[in-house]
Amino acid sequence: MEVLTDQETKDMIWRKGDTMFYKGGVTDPDYCVLRFTAESGRYYCDLKTESFTVE
Repeated sequence: MEVLTDQETKDMIWRKGDTMFYKGGVTDPDYCVLRFTAESGRYYCDLKTESFTVE
């Protein structure tokens, strides 16, 4: 997990409605972006679970 605080990344995903959570807008010091990279996952389909890896 990475915590991204650079303004370019924050601007990229900011949506107008986000001011409901961050009153200071896109420059609110409490606003950051969390980025994670998955290595594998699991999902449910057709009454069974399937596992997969991300390459």
